[in-house]
Amino acid sequence: MAYNIVTNFKIINEFKKRSRYFKINLGIVNTVDKNGNRVLNDKDTFANFYNTLYKTTIFGQGNIGDIRFFLDHYIKEDKMAVYYNEEEFIFEFDQKMIEEKGADFFIGHIIKKIETEYEGRLKEAEVKKAEPKPIGDADKLSKNPGQVTYADIKAYLDKQNSMRYNVNKD
Repeated sequence: MAYNIVTNFKIINEFKKRSRYFKINLGIVNTVDKNGNRVLNDKDTFANFYNTLYKTTIFGQGNIGDIRFFLDHYIKEDKMAVYYNEEEFIFEFDQKMIEEKGADFFIGHIIKKIETEYEGRLKEAEVKKAEPKPIGDADKLSKNPGQVTYADIKAYLDKQNSMRYNVNKD
């Protein structure tokens, strides 16, 4: 699985200076010419995903193995957004840890946190799927309209749709 880190210029430069494994890779061009118009390039799936999500363009800066680094000029705080399987994890940049133990240790520390938190998110999603959805009461709409929920309205509309095709001829 690939990790994508989006952050500001200052933090990118810290990784460039302090990581011995950082390789400069400027990524894929952001726009391409199609029929005389410049349109977004959809070859880089993560950059396209990020652009669609935040309506901003990110610029590839380099990578450490499978970990790709992107620059977003609109991030002003010392924060890093790490994406793993299109899940977003936000981290504070810890300058002290980088100075004491190095940038590569800091990246490993972040990845370890992400993997444990990601497992927790997957378990939470499974629990949410296992929870039964509330079944509404269609009669509640006429009996007690002040206590109606969305499930009740859906049950009422389903009941009305089923009755619409039931034609009882007397």
